[in-house]
Amino acid sequence: MYTTTCLICKKEFAIPFSDFRYKDIKYNRGKHHVCDDCNKLVQEECQKITGLNPELIDVWDKVLRYRGL
Repeated sequence: MYTTTCLICKKEFAIPFSDFRYKDIKYNRGKHHVCDDCNKLVQEECQKITGLNPELIDVWDKVLRYRGL
């Protein structure tokens, strides 16, 4: 398990071996990382500001791919 500092809240957080970010943190220790709590807050804030959510983007992606754009 690796630990790193959250870019937003500046608290240390641990990443278990099974987490998809594990290799990223292991090999790029100098890069910026965000804890799960801050990640969720940022996603929610962005969704409020833009009015977009992942499901809506997926729908438009399928439509545009079908039309060949």
